[in-house]
Amino acid sequence: MAFAGNVDELALLQTVRLKGAVTADLLAAQLGVSAASAQAALDALLAAGRAADSGDGAVALTESGVAELTDQLDAERVSIDEDLFAEVVERFEPLDAEFADLTDDAAAIADLDRRASDVFDDVSAYVPRLSRYQELLADSLADAAAYTVVWSELRQEILSAAGR
Repeated sequence: MAFAGNVDELALLQTVRLKGAVTADLLAAQLGVSAASAQAALDALLAAGRAADSGDGAVALTESGVAELTDQLDAERVSIDEDLFAEVVERFEPLDAEFADLTDDAAAIADLDRRASDVFDDVSAYVPRLSRYQELLADSLADAAAYTVVWSELRQEILSAAGR
C-alpha cells in the first residue's frame, strides 16, 4: 500500500527492521525511490509513532512500528498461495546452501546469481515487493560483501513470506 512519499509501507517497515536503523539516503537506495520520497516516508513513520530517532539522522522502528509490520506481513502471507510458494522455497534452499559455502569468488557468485534468477523471478511473482532485490543483487555483484548483505536480506524475506 502506498505510504507517504509514494513508498510502499510494508517495504518501508521491513527495510527499517532488516537494517536496524535507516537514513533517508539508505532507504532511497534500498527501495529505489528518490531521497525526497524516502525522507517523506520516514517523516510520516516518525509522526505516526512507528519509528523513532536512533541517532545520526537514522530512524528505527518502535514497538508500534514492529506491531504494524507484523500485521502487514501476516496479511501479505494470507495472499500468497502457500503450496506453490513452498515449491519456490524448495528450489531456493539448495541455492542458499550453496551460497553459504561460497567465498568472495566473484565468478562463483555471478554463476550462482545467474542460476538463481529464475527462482527470484518466481519469488517476485508471488511477493511483488521483493522484485527490487533482483536489482539490488545485480548492482552488488562486483562487491561480494554487499552481495552477501542483499542475499541475506532476501533470504529472510523469502523465509518470512513462507511463514518460517
